[in-house]
Amino acid sequence: MSWLFPNRLQVVHLRQRAVATSLCAALTAAPVFAAQVYVQPVASISAETNSNLDLVPASQGPAQNVEGYIADAAALIGIATPDSDTTIRPRIDYRDYPGASYDDRLEGDLDLNSAFRSQRSKGSVYFGLQRRDEFNAELNSALYNPYGPVPPTSPETGRTVKGASRESLIFLPDYSYNITPLTAAGVSGIYQKLSYSPADAFSGVDFDYYQGKAYLRWTLDQKSDLSVGAYGSKYQASRIDSQATAAGASLTLDTNWSPLLSTNASVVYQRTNIDTAVPTLFKATANPWGATVGAAYKGEVNQFRMNAGRVITPSGGGGIYVSDQLQLQYDHNFSQRLAFTGAAIALRNRGLTSNVSGDDRTYVRTAVNLKWMMTRTWFVQGGYQYVWQKFQVDPDGAANNRLYIGFGYQGLDRQW
Repeated sequence: MSWLFPNRLQVVHLRQRAVATSLCAALTAAPVFAAQVYVQPVASISAETNSNLDLVPASQGPAQNVEGYIADAAALIGIATPDSDTTIRPRIDYRDYPGASYDDRLEGDLDLNSAFRSQRSKGSVYFGLQRRDEFNAELNSALYNPYGPVPPTSPETGRTVKGASRESLIFLPDYSYNITPLTAAGVSGIYQKLSYSPADAFSGVDFDYYQGKAYLRWTLDQKSDLSVGAYGSKYQASRIDSQATAAGASLTLDTNWSPLLSTNASVVYQRTNIDTAVPTLFKATANPWGATVGAAYKGEVNQFRMNAGRVITPSGGGGIYVSDQLQLQYDHNFSQRLAFTGAAIALRNRGLTSNVSGDDRTYVRTAVNLKWMMTRTWFVQGGYQYVWQKFQVDPDGAANNRLYIGFGYQGLDRQW
């Protein structure tokens, strides 16, 4: 049998060579599967002047001009793998108003946005946490949040208390599985919690809101997807006796017209049972509807976003509201260093039932901003904002004109 020994040695050498080749291939491929991480710090200081920071109606006295100073710091943390992308953004800012110390505020928020995909499934999750002064929390921003999706709810009331704050948490999971190449089934959810400090059952009502949804999605063609869903929801106030349960259906069309332009359209209808003891015992059933359209365009030097329609939403007003709203934003890069942003939001909130419908609100906010990168990392920016709102029960509306200028540092963006 000794004549077999050289062959055995040859087999052993071949096996060792195969193992070594496999190890080299694995080591070469390892960076591909390792997570890539980047961090972009941002910090700035700015000064502003306001004609009516607290939005005091004319019927309640003359407006006070208020100057202030703001310092803020944030970091954008990105984690990417071949099958997932995650961004995390913590931010804090401090606002000081020497002539109106009751408006001084320390605020913070956190955005976490993650998406993953596999051969037959995909999913995403967004988590947002905020602790803000009521003047910022309850007055809707004209600018989109670049680190999260368009909010599915609009709980802001516009009612503010000097020195009060609002904490909010929102959690948005979504998962879908491809049953066939053209059909997918999925589930999604909404959890939102608002709490006001100090508690005030008249200007801000703490609540928890839950929504669970199941849907089917069909690929109509290379550009469009159609989704049909059914959902259930519950609104529960924390400090007063008020709750609402609902069941509804939705229809959504998403279209990618080109790599630069996408649109979406959605309609919803729900049956809502309301049971509350504030201000008096009240039970009712309502059948609200909602419809929204949206568009997003992203070119090399221009970007545009728009959302419009009616949203059925939980509210800090103590129940379920409907909000008719329009929001848009336009960004233009004049050069690699100079950028312009213009944005606007207009909305009208009204209670779904008569027990909360006597305090309807109309609100408008516009913003324009110029940002110049003096170097690759240092910038100066300035802008103007106009805010106006009016409540049905107030004889007059209130408006604020805000001018600001700031200076800051922005770390380099993602390099891969």
